[in-house]
Amino acid sequence: MDYFLAKINKLTAWQAAIIITFIGLAVFCTGLTNPFLIDDFGQIVDNPVVHSIKNLPLFFEGGTFYEGNGTAPLGGLYYRPLMTTVFSLLYSVFGPHTIFFHITQFMLVIGSAVLLYLIFERLFNPLLALLLSLVFLVHPMNSQVAFFIPNMQDALFLFFGLLAFWILIRFDESIKILWLVIACLFLSLLSKEAGILFVAVSVMYLLWSDRDRLWPFAAMLVPLAVAYLLLHVHAVGLSSAHPEFTPLDRMGPMGRLMNAPAIMLFYISKFIFPFKLAFGYYWGYPNFTVRHVLLPFVIDLAVIALIVYLAYLLRRRVSAEQRAAFIFFALWSAIGLAPYLQVFPLDFTTSEPWFYFSTAGILGMLGVLLVAFQEYVHPKLFITVAAVVICILGVRTLVRGTEWHDAYTLAEHDIAASKEDYEAYYQLSKVFTDKGDYNQAKVYAAQSISIFPTSENYNNLGFAAANLGEYSHAEQAYDNGVKYRGAFNTIYENQADLALVYGDPAVNKQRILEGLRHYPHNKGLWGSLAILEDKYGDNQAAQRDIATAAMYGQIPPVIYDSIMHNRPFTVHLNDFTATVVIQPNSSNKGTTEFRP
Repeated sequence: MDYFLAKINKLTAWQAAIIITFIGLAVFCTGLTNPFLIDDFGQIVDNPVVHSIKNLPLFFEGGTFYEGNGTAPLGGLYYRPLMTTVFSLLYSVFGPHTIFFHITQFMLVIGSAVLLYLIFERLFNPLLALLLSLVFLVHPMNSQVAFFIPNMQDALFLFFGLLAFWILIRFDESIKILWLVIACLFLSLLSKEAGILFVAVSVMYLLWSDRDRLWPFAAMLVPLAVAYLLLHVHAVGLSSAHPEFTPLDRMGPMGRLMNAPAIMLFYISKFIFPFKLAFGYYWGYPNFTVRHVLLPFVIDLAVIALIVYLAYLLRRRVSAEQRAAFIFFALWSAIGLAPYLQVFPLDFTTSEPWFYFSTAGILGMLGVLLVAFQEYVHPKLFITVAAVVICILGVRTLVRGTEWHDAYTLAEHDIAASKEDYEAYYQLSKVFTDKGDYNQAKVYAAQSISIFPTSENYNNLGFAAANLGEYSHAEQAYDNGVKYRGAFNTIYENQADLALVYGDPAVNKQRILEGLRHYPHNKGLWGSLAILEDKYGDNQAAQRDIATAAMYGQIPPVIYDSIMHNRPFTVHLNDFTATVVIQPNSSNKGTTEFRP
């Protein structure tokens, strides 16, 4: 053991990188062939803009989701152009094969662990730096960043952020190198808005340890801030109505603040006991209770008090530099957690990848404590315990990869791990919809709605009902769904399809126009409006609308030519067991034929 300790404490950076890479690939291998899931479809599979790297400029002019607008900037609230660019590069070269997406993501996650090792190595001996980096790499809370392709945003933002910070501390006397730091920070920001966290810790580091470079760095930040702000505002604006994804979205600021202690406790407890993991968590407590508000608040205060007390104890046990490092990493952790305490509503109540940044800070604090109290730590026992902990965490992550095997497996597991997970029931509804089992799809959609109604689960309920021929129920479901803030284009498109086979023509037209108010460049909505108008005799309006639809994407030539020449045609609706026969010159103005 003594020989082993001596050898490992002489590890070179390259040797450590090889060890980290080998262990990372071994732990993540179960997720290598997992399919596209959940947001992958709106961002990659069903996103024609991403399918060609020639559309690169468009990635910087919009969000990340395709909204049926043809070759136009993407929609959505978030600005992640670097992630979209990576998706497009991979799709353009390899096509829709997930293995290449996963390999890229694995290497980014492994690369971040290597960078964290290089940062820790400047404070700790190689053995401790390696062990802490391996915990970061294999911790199950971080596994979603490796296994879920849309979390490429987190892998990219952390990799470029850690790279920027490592360059900053590695070349600690160079002013010119700051331009490279700024470039990496810019890439981190283009990956995810959370890249601002690395700007904050970089400024904090320079303020604390290297004030001679603080003002040059601040001056270089100005063009970065201006460029990013201009791009962001042009693409998605500064603020917009957030879709109602969680109960917290429907609470005021005070209601969300009341949930902050439970949110903080969630991350602390999942870091220590990373079991019962889920894709997302959607709970929210509308009223003050001892269990859900007061008790978490008391525990959080105790944790903060413990950290302050440990910082006090460190005064006489470590150097001033190491004590400063402890405080620095404590602030790192706090800065990383603050944006996710729901001051502003987010997509989930809590999400494991949101603790990715803070995990690095906590491990830095732990490293300083182990150095400070090393006389109480037997080296052989410490290595044994650390190895066991890393193995347990690694095996849990290995198993977690199998839980992402397909949408059904993931949803079933998430329901067991998070009883408020309406999204899991929604995903099960989609699974059975894809199988053509619309009765079962209705059941799961209704269960999702009973937990937390949204436009998405109402859309699934309407879609299943429509395919079962229950058109009145479908109409009601769609009408309920579009009332929710942030309703996606899909529900308006399905509602427009239903309008071609069922309902009052005037009311249906108003429904389609309401969808176009939210999605004015959606070719499907313009096409449905044109067909509806032609069906009921207004060919002149139909010609205008089908021409507009053609501006935003490819329209079937038969439909386009028939409307333009006022000829009869048939529309085959994939969403229903019916075809719509348009007879614009007949007195009936259109009929519906049902297929078996």
